[in-house]
This record gives sequence, structure tokens and C-alpha cells, in this order.
Amino acid sequence: LAVLLLGVTAEGCNNSNSEDLVPDKDMVAVPIGGVGHYGEGITVTEFSINGNRGGRIDGWGGGGAGRCCVLLPRQVSEPMTVTVNWITTRTDVDELREHEAKVPIHFTVQPGLGGSGLYVHFLPGHKVEVWFASPTPASSKYPGPKYPGAPPPPYQPLPDEAPLREASTSE
Repeated sequence: LAVLLLGVTAEGCNNSNSEDLVPDKDMVAVPIGGVGHYGEGITVTEFSINGNRGGRIDGWGGGGAGRCCVLLPRQVSEPMTVTVNWITTRTDVDELREHEAKVPIHFTVQPGLGGSGLYVHFLPGHKVEVWFASPTPASSKYPGPKYPGAPPPPYQPLPDEAPLREASTSE
């Protein structure tokens, strides 16, 4: 696998072809976003793709692309992997955890031809998938993980995590 770095952050990116933002004509700047599939009771307080900050994502549903940016080749001819770092917090049990995964990007459209952004899907078990596709994750035609619908299930902790607190009842 060829590992290509996505590097450089560019302010004000909207899939821009501006020479000021992306001087290399073989690259395109794309916004990044995330979608939470964890459930209720957990939040991704911040995440990044190869060091490019993506922001905060709720544990169920979450943000669209909008944080800027990573550079991708206009034409992808070899598999690409990225490093995703993220922090989760569970306020009901006062637990904060850091995570890291090296994962492939799933391309369904060439970056130079469009796409809605680069999306990180935060899945149960602290797994992630990264997709560059069109349309957006909320669309029924999105090829990646299905966008979370209401109502959110409670987050299911892993064996090495603090268990859910039992709801207290006062009688």
C-alpha cells in the first residue's frame, strides 16, 4: 500500500481550486467531517486526520464536512491510508480516552471530480472508517456506513471501560 500524507491545512477551504490554497495542480483541498455511530452518552471531543483537526462530534449523528482541510490527489490510482486520532469522553462516568487508528480511505469518486468531503465514521468498539464519496453521509445513497437515525441507543462500553451507571430511583 502506498501511504500518501494528506498534510497541509488551508483556511477557508470549500473544495477550492485556488492557486493560493493549493499551489500543486495535482492536489485538491477537501473539507473534513465526522459522524458518530457510538450511541448516547459518549462524545468525540476532538479528532484529526494526519494532524488536520476535524473538531467535535456527538456520539450519535454529528457533524458534516466543514472543517478545513486535507489535501488529496485529484486522481487516486493507489490505495491511501491515513492516521486518525480522536478523544472520547463519557461524562456520566468521568472517562476520557485517546485513540489512534491507521485506516484506508474508501474512494467512490475521484477527489478532482467532486465529492462532499472526507468523512470519518466513529463506530462501536472504537473503530473508524474514512470515506470520500458523494453524496453526504445523511443521504440514503451514501455508500458508507448508514447515517444514525433516532433514537440513539445507549453507548455500550467495552470490557476495559467503566460500566454504565445504573439509573437511580427515589421512592
